[in-house]
Amino acid sequence: MRSLFLLAAFCLSGAHAWPTAPRLTGAQLLARSEQDPRYAKGYLAGVADAAQGRLWCDTGRVKSVELDGLVIAGLKALAEKERQGDAAHLAVAILARRFPCTHPPQAGG
Repeated sequence: MRSLFLLAAFCLSGAHAWPTAPRLTGAQLLARSEQDPRYAKGYLAGVADAAQGRLWCDTGRVKSVELDGLVIAGLKALAEKERQGDAAHLAVAILARRFPCTHPPQAGG
């Protein structure tokens, strides 16, 4: 029984061995967008997809590259101190201001 307990403890301690996903500030995302535009495009696609229909609503009339440009321009317009905030939250706030939802949030999203 003791060896089973030790094995379980060992396995549980290993469960936390994976590094957490890096969090980006708005300033870091702006820098990454200049260094590696594909990284920024993928990051923004994930953020936009995760919040679409709940925190901002796609009109269906804007291309994803245009959405990326709106977010990048919105980040550049922020004061340097504001750019130190979480990039995902800042991006969603920019999208929500430009494309607010006119219906209640969708369940399960």
